[in-house]
Amino acid sequence: MKDASKMLVRAALEDPEAFAAIVERYKAMVFSVAYHFFQNRGLAEDLAQEVFLELYRRLDRLESDVHLAFWLRRAISNKCIDYARRSKVNSDVALDAVPELPAEAVSRDPLLAGRLRRAVQALPKRKRLVVILRFQEELELAEIAEVLQMPLNTVKSTLHRTLSLLKKDLRKEGVPSLEAIH
Repeated sequence: MKDASKMLVRAALEDPEAFAAIVERYKAMVFSVAYHFFQNRGLAEDLAQEVFLELYRRLDRLESDVHLAFWLRRAISNKCIDYARRSKVNSDVALDAVPELPAEAVSRDPLLAGRLRRAVQALPKRKRLVVILRFQEELELAEIAEVLQMPLNTVKSTLHRTLSLLKKDLRKEGVPSLEAIH
């Protein structure tokens, strides 16, 4: 069983096509974290590419395929925070540059969804990343704690305070409750 969990990583060490399979398998997840953090497609693509280049250089250090997914989440999370610190990224995006939401993600109120998206973008880096990993990537709190190298209780309290802050900010804009978004 342990050997089976190392198959993809081992294959990628010996065969460039196997590494391409890793990129293909995980590119959506890596891109998604960066895109939802910055709301900038070009920047998300650049950061994802940097993460996969770093992965290629460090592939021999990975323990298993399970460790691979964990490593990629941690790497892209750290890249996002580092880049935001270095550049003080402005997340304003032209309206025509915003991609259409997929059919299954359409909210009942697109204006409310836009307000929520702007409110999340206004959050400090760590809080924004906790929200993205929890609700966009659907990670459990323990997984978020591992990825961000934070104590579990810190993740819980950060998420709780952040959601309270988001609710408060949205109420200021005249939104009665977040239950309107599903």
